Amino acid sequence: MLSFLFKFLIKKLYPIISLFPIFSFFHSVVAQQGDIPVEVLAGHRAVTHQMYMTKYLSTSSKFGYFGYLRYEAPYSKRENSDFTGQSLFFYDVAKGVSLGGGGYVANEGFIPQIAIAYTRDVGDLSFAAFGSFEPVRSPNSELFLLMTYIPPLNKQGSLKLFAQFIGSYNFNYKNNLRYNFATQYLRLGLSRKGWQFGLAADLTQVNNIGSLPSNTGIFLRRLL
Repeated sequence: MLSFLFKFLIKKLYPIISLFPIFSFFHSVVAQQGDIPVEVLAGHRAVTHQMYMTKYLSTSSKFGYFGYLRYEAPYSKRENSDFTGQSLFFYDVAKGVSLGGGGYVANEGFIPQIAIAYTRDVGDLSFAAFGSFEPVRSPNSELFLLMTYIPPLNKQGSLKLFAQFIGSYNFNYKNNLRYNFATQYLRLGLSRKGWQFGLAADLTQVNNIGSLPSNTGIFLRRLL
């Protein structure tokens, strides 16, 4: 019985485990920050792995880098696995406002982007928004949102609530600004000693298809 469970977990988690060298490389580059979330979601439909980070050249530098990696592998159809890797290099032009460029790699290849970003922290709430334009598309733009709320649940602050929303909305300027796709990733759980865990829901909608099957389950995250 234990052997069967072990083989089952390896089969389901292999696509995620195979990406560990990539994430380890990024961690070695920015290990001094100690705030790089690396997450695994075991859902009812698929297993996913994602991470993101923001890194400045130095504590006083206005030049920085934002990276986001996500991989999803459905249990039933592994050939429908989806990968997204986004990299943006930016320069702070004002408090909380940055301009930059880069692009993302998805199943269809590399797409360059020009972006403007706004970030702000208010108490236990952090907010980041990236508006980007894809010059080689006909033409596309994208809005990426990241909101995290982590208030303490005890006086010591050792146990905290963890609530997060990640949304990505891709639009096309043709046909009255119709959207190409929209994704929302919801997390609700607890945070303790660099570990975060709880309930998760991933929702995706494509313009010409409608709502795709959601992926709900539990997540485990480590801050590296």
